[in-house]
Amino acid sequence: MKHSNITTAEQEILEKIGHNILKGDGLEEIISHIFSDILEIIPCDRLDIGLLEENGRRLIIRIVKSDYDPLHLPAGYAADVPGSFIQQAVDTRSPVIYGCNDQPSGASDSELLSLLTAEGITACVIVPVVSDIGVIGTLSCSCRGSNPYLEHHGQLLEKIASLLRYTLEKAYQSDQIEKHYQAYKEMLGFVAHELKSPITSIITLMRTMSDGYYGQIDEKQRDVVRRVIKKAEYLDAMSAQYLNLSRFEGDALVLKRQLVDFIDDIIEASIELIMQQVEERDMKLERDFRGTIFPVYCDPDLIKIVVLNLLNNAIKYGNKKGRLVITIKKLFKMFSLSVWNEGPGFSETEKSRLFKKFSRLETKTLIERKGSGIGLYLSWKIVQLHGGRIFAESKQGSWARFTVELPQYMDFRIAE
Repeated sequence: MKHSNITTAEQEILEKIGHNILKGDGLEEIISHIFSDILEIIPCDRLDIGLLEENGRRLIIRIVKSDYDPLHLPAGYAADVPGSFIQQAVDTRSPVIYGCNDQPSGASDSELLSLLTAEGITACVIVPVVSDIGVIGTLSCSCRGSNPYLEHHGQLLEKIASLLRYTLEKAYQSDQIEKHYQAYKEMLGFVAHELKSPITSIITLMRTMSDGYYGQIDEKQRDVVRRVIKKAEYLDAMSAQYLNLSRFEGDALVLKRQLVDFIDDIIEASIELIMQQVEERDMKLERDFRGTIFPVYCDPDLIKIVVLNLLNNAIKYGNKKGRLVITIKKLFKMFSLSVWNEGPGFSETEKSRLFKKFSRLETKTLIERKGSGIGLYLSWKIVQLHGGRIFAESKQGSWARFTVELPQYMDFRIAE
């Protein structure tokens, strides 16, 4: 748009606004400064900043500054863009002046203007905020006077929107990240909570059927039922991993440390849970900690998740009829737990991907063995929370070993 002449006084105010934008700490503070300064060049009883989402089909009012109460159109309000005067500003990338008594061009206009009228607003001017990626939001002034806006006011507001573009782009990108993160957490919650219950019911029902509760079945039918149980157990384990991940991602996790016998309460309890899998793969389980008894101050439920993840991986990725060795060593104020297995192992290049979320090794030998890519990431998070470390070693084609080092907290009573 070709701008009309801007006076020296107006230019000084625009430069002041630009300076305040540069030194402002956050969008909220910046908009407050603009609202104070803009009154000298544009009639403004209400200043709004909005961000576009849903591919430009919805505008969310992010911040509102006004010199009156109450607000009927508050921050957080979502306005549909198609068919509205907002769309006119977005499409033309030019200021749009609108009177609240004008004929609405769409249903969203009608509601917007109705809410503004309830605040005593008579007219508004709206301009798009345009960045390198396109129109990302809008800046608008509203007034309770009698149609005070001229084309020149729209041009001045357009100048301010241009000064604001980088700040708003940062806020826009932050909102997009937060939006996708919230969608990700909702997905985790769905998988964890909505799927686990019916899967558990399927397992119970199939086991009951296999035991002949609903009538005798022949060996061929029992074999089919067992395969269904296996598939359901895999899905149940997967949903359990997602449930654990959702706890971490939701920041709802609190360590519940207590003094435990690490061997009996965690290691042997975990071995008991995986022994059936060991026997099914005809693996030889070896313990290298006999006679080692010592207390550990930790969250036993979380550390058990780590141990089970390492054991399950060793079984899943180890060789049939191969060795699986669990080793515990005392260190200085620390102790280490290692799980070693015979198997294809992994290369040095692949090792860097092991503890990343949803990351799986892609060698032909391992990619066929199903996994979520969550277990080692969760293990890393839990070990980090306990002030320890976890690492992996391997001789490709021969073996793999995962080691956890944790504080033993022998002086926990003094620390408390």
